[in-house]
Amino acid sequence: MAPPPLRDRYRHGLRKAVGTSAGPYGYTLTVWTTGAVLIHARGVPTTAEALLFMFGAVIGFSVVGALAFRSNPSVRARSVSHPVLWGSFHFIPVAASVGAASLVAHFLEGSAAWPLAGFTATAIYLTFVAAQITFFEEQVFEDLEQEVEAVEHEVVEEL
Repeated sequence: MAPPPLRDRYRHGLRKAVGTSAGPYGYTLTVWTTGAVLIHARGVPTTAEALLFMFGAVIGFSVVGALAFRSNPSVRARSVSHPVLWGSFHFIPVAASVGAASLVAHFLEGSAAWPLAGFTATAIYLTFVAAQITFFEEQVFEDLEQEVEAVEHEVVEEL
């Protein structure tokens, strides 16, 4: 059996690159933009304040992760092999995170703004992305079913 044409292999690789990059891309946008908002409101952070921001972000990620896996800690996160294009459009999760960080930066005095903004941005980002996944989950599974049926059909034809 001949390998698929280069165009098809490239498209498959491109889909995989987009699908596996979507989550990290959105989170990177959230963290970078949150930092920019804080720097604008509070000035360039000291090393200690930057570490406080990181601490808040790690705690935010940990809290949301603990809530997600608390009922079944043996569950392991699985990557979705099907690229989900909508996952790269994190406008609402990023905007909500940055908006929350902006509120923290402008209404909370002192160094406490750094960890609270990191926590808030991370927690809001993850919960909004979860809502996005939940909303689109049905469509993703329908697409996967169609792909599986197409592959099964190809295998039957080859036999």
